[in-house]
Amino acid sequence: MSRYVEPSAINGHVRVKDVTVVDPLDGRRTPGQDVLVEGGRITSVTATGAPAGDAHVVEGQGRFVVPAYMDMHMHALNTPKDVDGTYALMLANGVVGFRQMSGNRELLKSRSRGTLPRPTGAPALKATAGDLLTPLNASTVAGAVQAVREQHRDGADFVKAGMTTRETFLAALQEANRLGIQLGGHLPSDLDPREAARAGVWSIEHLGPGVTVFAAASSKESEVRAGNPTRKLPPIPKFKIPGADKLAMKLIKGMITNPATGTSELEAHAYNLADGSYDQHKAEELAALFVAHSTWQCPTLIRVHTQQFGDSPEHTQDPRRCYMAPEELRTWDKSVKKFSELPDVTRNALHNHWAAQLRMTRTFADAGVPMVAGTDACGAAGIIPGFALHDEFDHLAEAGLDPLTILRMTTTEPARFLGEEGAFGRIAPGMPADLVLLEEDPLEDHTALRRIAGVMREGSWWSRADLDAVLERIAARPGAH
Repeated sequence: MSRYVEPSAINGHVRVKDVTVVDPLDGRRTPGQDVLVEGGRITSVTATGAPAGDAHVVEGQGRFVVPAYMDMHMHALNTPKDVDGTYALMLANGVVGFRQMSGNRELLKSRSRGTLPRPTGAPALKATAGDLLTPLNASTVAGAVQAVREQHRDGADFVKAGMTTRETFLAALQEANRLGIQLGGHLPSDLDPREAARAGVWSIEHLGPGVTVFAAASSKESEVRAGNPTRKLPPIPKFKIPGADKLAMKLIKGMITNPATGTSELEAHAYNLADGSYDQHKAEELAALFVAHSTWQCPTLIRVHTQQFGDSPEHTQDPRRCYMAPEELRTWDKSVKKFSELPDVTRNALHNHWAAQLRMTRTFADAGVPMVAGTDACGAAGIIPGFALHDEFDHLAEAGLDPLTILRMTTTEPARFLGEEGAFGRIAPGMPADLVLLEEDPLEDHTALRRIAGVMREGSWWSRADLDAVLERIAARPGAH
């Protein structure tokens, strides 16, 4: 059950009548279709007009239907005992699946036992890592290798590098490749992204993060790298004690909320130098290398925007904050204060870097670098779960990506990314009955993706009125994290 989402009365045998089916795979629009659903699966997609029989009927009235959305970078299960608010916001925004970017042994055990919380309308956990690779478990090559082995043993779907060095990152990656488990995440500041791609890294998050990817597109690359300091991490115990993982997360929580608050003036100078010496030819060479090695990118532009414009009213006065748990907002506001105290030279460098991030995203898209949409919601300041994916669509469009590419990044590309191509992400017989009914054509304008007339999750239908009622309940008892 859910505090916010009431069970749908329209489920089981359902006909979504007279819709234009949009296929993200090839961009086709097929008007005048009925989508028949039974047992949580799409059973047929046919020309409208056939008798409905005993099926519940959802009147599409010529609207557009697309596969429901996937968020490929989230931390929803950082609070596994209290995910109801986050999950409800996801449903209300058409998000039906996610990749959990920070796990642990208990989370993996709960998934294996089938005891993860599953309130009404909950999204699917499509993949999860185990513990982040940090100085706590990967301060040495031997430690990094052992951490990968343990996660593989415990059933993690992938390994995420959080805070590593070039040496420990590459050691972990080599071991992951040997075991057949993918590794992705944050590139350390002393690692060339080309080296990571050639070594088989699965995904790069947040366009780096930091300056490392942008150094590879600079005409002054060696100078940028030499001037890019390694972040000093909070003191984390190097020995294992009961509850050490929780202690480590508390120690680095402030950094996770907004890493930009720890930007030094040396880092700011590295940003300015990289951005001022941008070389489009080198950027295109980097993109071509990522294509050749199938190095996925999850830009999370909404995440980098909330970091680099941390005290902007756009984020600090966002009316959607009304859905967030009060303790979450207090953490965010502390981070805002810390960001506002950064020197002007640092804040200006962070602001100016935004244009470079948009340019790099467009360069990658134009080259065909494989990319998925993600938000880093849950724990990151200023990011509202569910809604943030629509914010991500806006920023991808700002970078110059076309509506079809954006739609693919949240539907068919996540399926390919997770090795489930053909298993979800399209409106076709046999596919999960997870779909979003839109008021307008999403191939004409990406903003149509937020104009939701209704959402179907596993064959259960929630209308716009139902979704608005969900949002009202969350605002009355804010509980998203």
